Amino acid sequence: MTQSNFAFPVQFQIQSIKIADQEVIGLFFSLSLYENIYTPCVTGNIIIMDSDGAKFIEENRIEFIEPISFTFKSANGETLTFDGDCNGLRNEYIDGPVKFYTVDFSSKSVRLNEQTFVVKSYKESNPEDIVSEMVEKLEGTLETNAQGKQMNYLGVRRKPVDVIKYVLTHGVSQKSQATDSGPGQKKEEAKGSTGFLCWETTEGFKFEPIDEVTKGNVGQKHEGYKTLLVNRSNTMEELMKSIVQSDFTQIGDFQTKLRSGAFSGINVSFDMDTGEYKEYEFYNEENMTEEQKKALPKGKPTRYFMRPIDNQKFSNECEKAPPLTGDQSRAYLNQNAGRQNTFSDQTGEFTLYPQFNFHAGDSFECQISKVKDSESQGGYDKKHSGQYIMEQVAHHLYADGRAYTKIKTIRSTIQQDESSSKS
Repeated sequence: MTQSNFAFPVQFQIQSIKIADQEVIGLFFSLSLYENIYTPCVTGNIIIMDSDGAKFIEENRIEFIEPISFTFKSANGETLTFDGDCNGLRNEYIDGPVKFYTVDFSSKSVRLNEQTFVVKSYKESNPEDIVSEMVEKLEGTLETNAQGKQMNYLGVRRKPVDVIKYVLTHGVSQKSQATDSGPGQKKEEAKGSTGFLCWETTEGFKFEPIDEVTKGNVGQKHEGYKTLLVNRSNTMEELMKSIVQSDFTQIGDFQTKLRSGAFSGINVSFDMDTGEYKEYEFYNEENMTEEQKKALPKGKPTRYFMRPIDNQKFSNECEKAPPLTGDQSRAYLNQNAGRQNTFSDQTGEFTLYPQFNFHAGDSFECQISKVKDSESQGGYDKKHSGQYIMEQVAHHLYADGRAYTKIKTIRSTIQQDESSSKS
C-alpha cells in the first residue's frame, strides 16, 4: 500500500525497497522476513517481477548478491526496517513476458562471519564477554543480562558464530552445580540447569540464559491479544490485537524427553589427571510437573553420558586447578541436556495482523476464546491462554496490500496452562 490512511488492520505502507541501491517498489510482489532464537542471523526472501520492458535485472547486471534494504509501515504506525545482503536466486518463474524472481537475503553478519577467523585463547573469561567480542567482529550490537561462570576456550581459526555456538553449549550459568566429594567417592550429583541462547533480530543481537528466556524476562512483553469477531465497531487498536488464527502443533512429548535425558541421566566422568572414576547423577526436578515426577521417579536414569575430563589442561601452575575450571563438563553436560530439552515442550503458531515490533525472544500473552453452547459457558480456554515465548517471528507482506505476522511460540515443561505460564 502507498496510502497513509488505513481502513483495515491488514494493510501496510511501503516506504522503501532497494536492491543494489535502486528503488524497486514497482517490481515488488511479496516479501518474508524471519527471526529465530536458535539462529544468529536474520533471513528472508523477496519475490520481484521483471519484464522485457522494465529490464531491471538485465540492465543493472544483478547477480543476486547485492545489498538489499527496505522499510514498511503498518496500520498502527510501527515500522519494519532491514539492511542486509542478497544471498542468491532460489527460483525463477516465467509467465509470458513477466518473470518472477525469488531472491534469498540475510543480515550482513552472515557474510562477515565467512570472512572472519578467531585465533585467540580465552582464559578465565566470562561467557558474555566472549560473545560480545564475537558480535563486535560481526559489526553488530549486543544486548545481554547474562552472567555466566568463567570459562576457558582456545580458538584456532574458528569463525565467530562457531565460537558463539561453543559458548552456548559449554558455558555454565550461575545455577549449575556439580558435587566433588574427593577421592574414593564414586557417586556424585549434578544439579541445577544451564544453557544459553544467542540470536539476531532487526534491532541487534541478544545473548541470554535459557532460564531467563523461558520466564519471559528477555525482550518486550506483548499483552492483550485475543480472538475476536471482526466487526466495524472495533477500533483499529483493538483490531490490531486480534488473533487471526491459532494452531498448536505439539503439546508434550514425554518419550522423546526420556530418551534425550531431559529429566534424568548419569554422566560417567573419568578424570584423566587423577585416574578417578565418578558417576554424576542428574534428576531435573525443578523442570518437572508432579505428574512427570510420578511417571519418572528419582533413581531411574533414562540416558548415560560419558566424558573423560582434563581439568588441568589450561593451568601452568604447580598447584592443582580448582574443580570445574579447565573442564566444566560435569557442570554443563547433564544440565544443558536437561534445560535444552525441557525448553520447548509446547509449540504453537499464531497468525496476527502486522506486528512490526515483535521480535524473537519476546513474550506474548493471549486469551483464546471458547465456543459458547448448551454445554459450555464460553469464556477463555485456560489451557491455551496465557504467556508464551516467541521462538520465531515471520513477517509476510504482499503486493496487494495485505500483511501478516506469524509467530511460533513455545512453553517449557512446567508451563502447562494459563496459571503456570509465567512461572
